[in-house]
Amino acid sequence: MDITQLQYFKIIAECGSLTKAARTLHISQPAMSAMLKRFEEELDVELMKTDLADLAQQNLSISAAFCDPGVCWFSVPRFSVAYPDVTLKDALYENTDPVKLLTERTYDLVITPCKIRDTRIQSLPFLTDRVFLSLPDNSKLLESKSISLKDIPAQPLLYPEIGGYFLAQIDRIISENNLPITLVKNDFNITQYLIQTTNFLATISTLSLALRNDGAHRTLLPLDDPELQVTWHLSFLRTNRKKVGNFLDWASTCPHPI
Repeated sequence: MDITQLQYFKIIAECGSLTKAARTLHISQPAMSAMLKRFEEELDVELMKTDLADLAQQNLSISAAFCDPGVCWFSVPRFSVAYPDVTLKDALYENTDPVKLLTERTYDLVITPCKIRDTRIQSLPFLTDRVFLSLPDNSKLLESKSISLKDIPAQPLLYPEIGGYFLAQIDRIISENNLPITLVKNDFNITQYLIQTTNFLATISTLSLALRNDGAHRTLLPLDDPELQVTWHLSFLRTNRKKVGNFLDWASTCPHPI
């Protein structure tokens, strides 16, 4: 046994997988596997292999709850491409206390619309997001650089029933202010079709743009309601930071500060 083997083993244990350790050390995975096998043979300790496998399995799975579909749709495929050996179990949560979701360990990571102020939890700014109106090119509303929901004249607004923070805010603003907007509620696919074939208004968030094609006859106008402009936060138990480390590493490469 030499010091290099001990150093390599330490990095494998910290990374939780041979793949990530090999990437960290800039060596091939077969070479890393061969080193580990020799190390086990010298120690003659089978339990070490079991412990390492258990640790790797734990670190290869992260459960994350998102408060809005847009940030989920943006994050999940990109993270999965960056870390193909890590399983991201995602879900959408509504009307549930994110502190409870974390402290009861229902999820490892919760994406929230604001910072959680709890000494047990760390919240880091993740991605900025906002809502736009999707308008037909002949709409008179395009004469403005931005607009509030409260200033939109009476007309239909397409409303995909996908849930999430932004749709809840839109619904609340319309209800509390008795706005003359008629919500046309349908599932996502029908709403997508109506966006492409009608002149009804629709909404879309920055992080949803890559997943929706509104057609060439549409222009996006920013909504300036404060509730429809957020910085999503990554929130997790401070004692669980190592478990969510892969996601934090990926998030730090996104085009927004973390």
